[in-house]
Amino acid sequence: MADRDSPSVGDGPVMRTAHAILAGKQGEENSDAAALRAAAQILQAIGARPDGNQDEDLSKRWGERAQALDPSTRPPVYRGRALGPSYRKGKVSAKSGVSTDQIFLAGKKASVALVPVSSKPLSIKIIDPQGKDICRQNVSSKPANCEWLPLFTERYRINIHTSATQPVAYYLISN
Repeated sequence: MADRDSPSVGDGPVMRTAHAILAGKQGEENSDAAALRAAAQILQAIGARPDGNQDEDLSKRWGERAQALDPSTRPPVYRGRALGPSYRKGKVSAKSGVSTDQIFLAGKKASVALVPVSSKPLSIKIIDPQGKDICRQNVSSKPANCEWLPLFTERYRINIHTSATQPVAYYLISN
């Protein structure tokens, strides 16, 4: 799944969010108002929001940037947020890793995606409370997704690592 170019019809909200973030980042790099607007609208429609204490609301930022690039584009009407995935921007130091814990609910499909901001190598590994690997994927320039069905409501460890000689930025998306 890490090498797919675009979302498929069967993708859940986490992977749709991952693909929207990737498209929005490319829209930013290319000053593409249409791509920025589309990415902002997808994030808003899904209900994706910044996680925890993160202030960077990509939907708002990209919508404002699209408006500045092309004033003829109109922002969508905001009708409130439905439940959906959250995203967090992070950075891994050179040749190291970061870990975070996340609780996932029993009987509800858990989904975590890692979106690289550059083409530097990243890997994601999800570990259950007993120390068993749930998912392990390498990431290059496209999002990677891990999905599983927890049997119990438990805290899982998410490890992100890079072998690059420079720090690597990423977005972590989870439900």
